[in-house]
Amino acid sequence: MTNYPNSNLLVEAEWLTQHLTDANLRVLDVRASDPRLPVGYRMGHIPGAIQLDPAREFFVTANRMRDLAPAEKIAQTLGARGIAPDSAIVIYDEWTGTLATYAYWLLKYFGHRDVKILHGGWAAWKKAGGAVSPEAPAFPATNYLPQPNTAVRATADWIQANATRADLLLLDARSEGEYSGGHIPGAQNLPYDSSLDPMTQTFKDAATLKAQIESAGATPDKEVVVYCASGARSSHLFAALQLLGYPRARNYDGSMMDWAQARGLPME
Repeated sequence: MTNYPNSNLLVEAEWLTQHLTDANLRVLDVRASDPRLPVGYRMGHIPGAIQLDPAREFFVTANRMRDLAPAEKIAQTLGARGIAPDSAIVIYDEWTGTLATYAYWLLKYFGHRDVKILHGGWAAWKKAGGAVSPEAPAFPATNYLPQPNTAVRATADWIQANATRADLLLLDARSEGEYSGGHIPGAQNLPYDSSLDPMTQTFKDAATLKAQIESAGATPDKEVVVYCASGARSSHLFAALQLLGYPRARNYDGSMMDWAQARGLPME
């Protein structure tokens, strides 16, 4: 692990191996999975891991607009999986990808304090020789009460109300081509995958990560709002900002689907 200011956001495969039997630990497998195909969770996962699809479980759609699910639905989803407010959670997907960071952001928004990401994901686990199991665990249900932390979420209304602030920076996590095709006025571009080492798909070292984020204008003294097309890629930049210890970072989970498609708000 390199010298990230908030390095406890990540865990390595070795750490997880040593703590896998901790009674208070819940491991979430958020890899893409299709029950019709021999892939993903049903073919093998980290022992004791719980399958979770954040996009399906944490969102609702009404009148062609997607929004976060009500608190009672989130409580049911997490409680039914044996997750308590004080559970230690480790999330993984195939690599250090957007599925893991999306679930990370969602849980931080819902007020869960102890959430970490397996650095390098499933690939790192297999490379380290980690055990694999086809068995789905069964944990006793809990009573979970989400306590939303609105300081980590941005909405279209919030962005419009704060657009003239000198200390606000909008960061577009889409590709350069998508950004050039139209973006929220005033936003700077930093493709989310620029924060990853292309060989290992783990976060770049702290110094490199800090330099490239600051080169886009996102300095620690600013409140940084990240967005993309649907809130997933931007969650990766949100995690990178938290990893670097940025005190004020928000993810606009509605992103361009909400800003441009649903609301038809101004673009540049």
